[in-house]
Amino acid sequence: MGKTDYVQIQFVIENAKEIGNVQPPDFPDFNIVQGPSQSTGMTITNGVMSQYEGITYVLQPKKAGTLLIKPASAMVDGQLMRTSPVRITVHNQVASGNKSPAFNPLPDPSWPRAQPPVDMDEVVRPGENVEDKIRKNFFTKVEVSKTECYVGEPIVATYKLYARLRSDSRVTRHPSLNGFSVYDMIDPSDDRVSVEKINGKNFSVHTIRKAQLIPLQAGDITLDPVELDNNIYFFKADSGSQKRPAQGLGGLLDRLFEPEESGTPFTQHIVLDSKPVTVHVKPLPETGKPADFNGAVGKYTLLASIDSRQVDTGDAALLSVEVKGSGNLPMINAPVINWPTDMESYDVSSKENIDKTIAPLTGSKSFTYSFICSKTGTYTVPPVTMNFFDPESRTYKTIESEPVHIQVNQVKKKKHATPVIAAPIPVRTDWTKYALWSAAFLLLACAAIFIARQSKKDAILKAEKAKAIAELEKIKTAPVITDPLKESRELLDSGDYGRFYSSVNRAVWKGVSDKLQLPASELNKLNIASGLRVKGWSDEEIIQLKNILNECELKLYTPEYSTTDMERLLSSAGAILNRLNAERLTPLKA
Repeated sequence: MGKTDYVQIQFVIENAKEIGNVQPPDFPDFNIVQGPSQSTGMTITNGVMSQYEGITYVLQPKKAGTLLIKPASAMVDGQLMRTSPVRITVHNQVASGNKSPAFNPLPDPSWPRAQPPVDMDEVVRPGENVEDKIRKNFFTKVEVSKTECYVGEPIVATYKLYARLRSDSRVTRHPSLNGFSVYDMIDPSDDRVSVEKINGKNFSVHTIRKAQLIPLQAGDITLDPVELDNNIYFFKADSGSQKRPAQGLGGLLDRLFEPEESGTPFTQHIVLDSKPVTVHVKPLPETGKPADFNGAVGKYTLLASIDSRQVDTGDAALLSVEVKGSGNLPMINAPVINWPTDMESYDVSSKENIDKTIAPLTGSKSFTYSFICSKTGTYTVPPVTMNFFDPESRTYKTIESEPVHIQVNQVKKKKHATPVIAAPIPVRTDWTKYALWSAAFLLLACAAIFIARQSKKDAILKAEKAKAIAELEKIKTAPVITDPLKESRELLDSGDYGRFYSSVNRAVWKGVSDKLQLPASELNKLNIASGLRVKGWSDEEIIQLKNILNECELKLYTPEYSTTDMERLLSSAGAILNRLNAERLTPLKA
């Protein structure tokens, strides 16, 4: 979370007969914005109801870093129980984007008038049961486009909240979609609202999450439920009260702003889960499976092209193979090329252009092969082939591109210009006696002047040479600072996100080690903080360094990556390393 964000923490005791001595923790690293708010209510899970009590706080961090929320304790049915501690990473940026979106399940007033109205059923009349009213008018569920599919065949899962009651709702547990590659079709932070009719009644429907799921293995895979924390607002009608008829426009306005019946408003707090859904994933059939099948499922076409039809020997050329269609495009690997003799490939890169809002995933994936030819001649790259499984026809199909032809020419040698030496031009001289003596005198005078000037020039050159040698020795003894994040930048550019965080982590640890001259056995975060404080680093700078190391360690075990976060991390690590290197060159003065 960001430094200016809020976090809500709730300590909940469920299914207890006797509760006593509830002790919430202190929050030394947070400001308490709201709380403690005590609540009682019920949890409805798969239609089974249970009672619970809870204490809720809304907190805002006082500082950046990894902050700890300590356990709460309580005597539950005669036994001392404690919650687990919670660690929260707080960075210095203003907006984090990590806040769970809160939404109000009411029709959006900006909807077109053609949108069907939703009749809210928030009035509890004498004899009505609140639990039954909630069960009938407020529920969540997950819908899937298919409950049976093949490995690699995309399906769509949509989590929805249906409401005919007024409430404030917040997602407190997102479904863990293990066993699938997940591609969101809408922004999970958007509050998308529509109206659907169920059993003759219009419900306000909020789309909590809609994503395409590509199963990675065969078997029965369960889609975990989504959990919502809700405050539902009711109006308890007094005995004998009745609806007032609306008379004209004024009566309609009265009904909008005043209760239809006399009574008392109250709030019911519940935690709501959707029912889990099981998807049966079938293995791909072995009958007819090609030996070189690489896991492509869907419908595809294939196109191969080359950047230049003529190249010179030893020059690099590019072969592009583009796969177009719909299915599990992100999981398709580069097709194998049968290169002709004397043609060698040494690098393959890929690029995706996929529309994730269409089901199944639709678009293209391109592979670029770099290659060289060592001999001249006309070469033909044979057709590129690819196999895929078509789930509609339940058969394997093979597609191929057209062959690609290329002419390889001998490298043209550049002609070097031959230097032309001019022949000496003979000079005719009619020497006379006086001319000879004059010339001899002039030659002696010029020689004397030349010797004097040359001696002065030699002295100047000797001094400049000595100065240059001294400068050279100074350069040799100065430390050579290279870009410690060069490898990290290259990994980010190439899309190797898994190794990117390891590279940044390595570079920062090495920079700190070189700065503090600590042995490996003593290189830990505590010693680093102490050593940097001695050298004049502020607590904020030390926290920034720790945050970089913590983020790298966390991302090593997280499969989701964001290039924006990586560029921000690279910038922060670069600033820290620049300071470390600068201080190595300029020792701190006492």
